[in-house]
Amino acid sequence: MIKYKLNNTVLVDRVTYLQDICRSKNVLHLGATDAPETIEAVKNNRLLHLKIKEVSNSLVGLDISTAMIKWLSKSQQIHNILHGNIENSEDYPHDDFDVIVAGEIFEHLSNPGKALDAIRVNAKPITKLVITVPNAYSLKGFIRALGKHELIHPDHTLHHSPYTLKSLLERHGFIVESSFSYVNGGQGLAASIANFLLKLFPQLAEGIGVVCRLKV
Repeated sequence: MIKYKLNNTVLVDRVTYLQDICRSKNVLHLGATDAPETIEAVKNNRLLHLKIKEVSNSLVGLDISTAMIKWLSKSQQIHNILHGNIENSEDYPHDDFDVIVAGEIFEHLSNPGKALDAIRVNAKPITKLVITVPNAYSLKGFIRALGKHELIHPDHTLHHSPYTLKSLLERHGFIVESSFSYVNGGQGLAASIANFLLKLFPQLAEGIGVVCRLKV
């Protein structure tokens, strides 16, 4: 057993932080449709693909949901999302990307290591890989567990801690350069109190993220 310090995490606004990383860059966005919540995300102006499009130099998406790719193309005139499985290296577009964003997708995968291997094949030494995932040490998650329930996407298969995410990345050829955490909002008194506490203890936020690169 080891004791892994959690004092290097900074609390950020997730969308703004990702936009800053992608600004004026050539970006590959994995899981770009946010399926099955695509329509709701567009309706509430929170589809990450559109947020990245606002600031990037060029943007290509990759997603497994044919239905939502077609819906975005028809209803939103978004024509830059390719169909493919991020666990299959041959499905990736053959371009040079400055940034690869995998936002809120690794928790859905059956084989996250296979996805990282596919990304490694298609990344360049200069490429930054940005991953965000739910936090295994979420304060709000622990509070809900005390109430004998969890609030979770029905398609999720795992939670990561800062160390397990770092360990997974290193096992598949990536080095973590920086880490961050973020909250997903919430309404009401309880959420306001929790969000205030998270400013003091960012390691307990709902989500965590890393910026990493290939190990060379």
